[in-house]
Amino acid sequence: MTLDKEFRIYRKALLRGVGKCVTMLATETARRKFRPLVEWACGRALGYDPQIEGSRALLLYDLINQYPDANPFIDIVEKRFFSSMRKSDGHWLFVQECELLALFSINGNRRARRILERGYDVLYGRLCRIRPERIAAPYIPEPDNFAALCEQLLLDTKTVAAQSMFGRIARDVGRLCLRDAFWNSLAESVHLSVGFPLGDRRLAALVGSIEPSAEVEAYKAALAFADEERCRTEPPTLGYRKVYNQINERGTFGIRYMVRRWRLDGRTKDIEGLAKLYVVEKDCETRAGLLDMFSGPDSQCEKYLPLDCVLRDAASDDDRLRVSALGVLEGIKNPHVHDFAFDMIKERGVSYEAVKVLTVNYREADDDLLFAALKKLGEMSHDVYSALARIPESKCGDRLSVRMLNHLYETIACTCCRERVVRELGRRGLLTDDMLAECLHDASVDIRDYARRLLSRRRAKATANPVKD
Repeated sequence: MTLDKEFRIYRKALLRGVGKCVTMLATETARRKFRPLVEWACGRALGYDPQIEGSRALLLYDLINQYPDANPFIDIVEKRFFSSMRKSDGHWLFVQECELLALFSINGNRRARRILERGYDVLYGRLCRIRPERIAAPYIPEPDNFAALCEQLLLDTKTVAAQSMFGRIARDVGRLCLRDAFWNSLAESVHLSVGFPLGDRRLAALVGSIEPSAEVEAYKAALAFADEERCRTEPPTLGYRKVYNQINERGTFGIRYMVRRWRLDGRTKDIEGLAKLYVVEKDCETRAGLLDMFSGPDSQCEKYLPLDCVLRDAASDDDRLRVSALGVLEGIKNPHVHDFAFDMIKERGVSYEAVKVLTVNYREADDDLLFAALKKLGEMSHDVYSALARIPESKCGDRLSVRMLNHLYETIACTCCRERVVRELGRRGLLTDDMLAECLHDASVDIRDYARRLLSRRRAKATANPVKD
């Protein structure tokens, strides 16, 4: 295997967040060979969808610990930590570097803790210099980055230092709130970020431990104001005729959630009313807008929309109407829908929407067509992979073939999707010890925990039933 090919394999493993890039560093030769890529990864936001799956900090931490001296890598992280905090497109890189430094700090690296604390001083200083009335840009990164940094600074809540840090954060944010009500939202963001890993009880204990002051009272008042504002601005629930009129006037903007809300509220008459308007609607644009209201995997649209009407629109020559109808079919598992999508791909060629519909109606016999379609879709194939990964969770879905499961395990970039595949492989007894060794270093904590439990059960079983010579 050429060095270039090895680099491509390793880089792909890094971008996918799989533990293979840790196990590949088992020898000194490999550590020396792939060190440039590990250094590259330390300064890049690697997460595929960090808002859902989190950052790749844990994986990077394991990679760096394969080397005897972490300082050269921390040098890179420190530089990117300070440069990304002020960039509008640098939030997820900043989050990754925050979390990576916090992992080192929690495990006793004093330099990492000092970097985080210095970052707090720098970032808070930037917030103090911002004049809300002069903000011209649609987005400024500092508030979101400040909230993310506060979360990492407070992970170890058992220490007196963490309690002291929380008191400082509350006073600093309260000072900003006293200066301008614009910062009330920052108080809420910080509180939510800090509360996510801590839980309500520990967060309440931290709040109760702060010494009272004008700044602390302003912080608490900002939180109360945010709660009241959220209740006041909750959008109203519209009836089906008003929804129809709005679709005619300005499309579905701001109301795409309405059918789901009706369903949660038990307002079936509104859902049925909108479905009846779709059946009789002649205008293609309005008809497409009505279908958009029923799209989504949890819309239960098959209860309300006639399948023959949706299939007819999915075969329409009108692009807008066809795409909207296919979006509805993505939420329907039905033999007629399967056959329609299969024939559509065969006759019209590969399209993202048709492949997604076929995926939802997966059969093992579709594998050849799906593999070819995924290759043609390229980067657009992620949602299709996500849909395939959800099939094992479906009570009425066909089982993924072993071939497809292994392909997904080796291809999926999203750790949340990969976890579903790993669990299905484990349930069927298809996870080898080598695969589990990789999973122990996966970017996903849940995959690591699952692999650890599975290996523990295997060892216990082997101990209880030793192989006789």
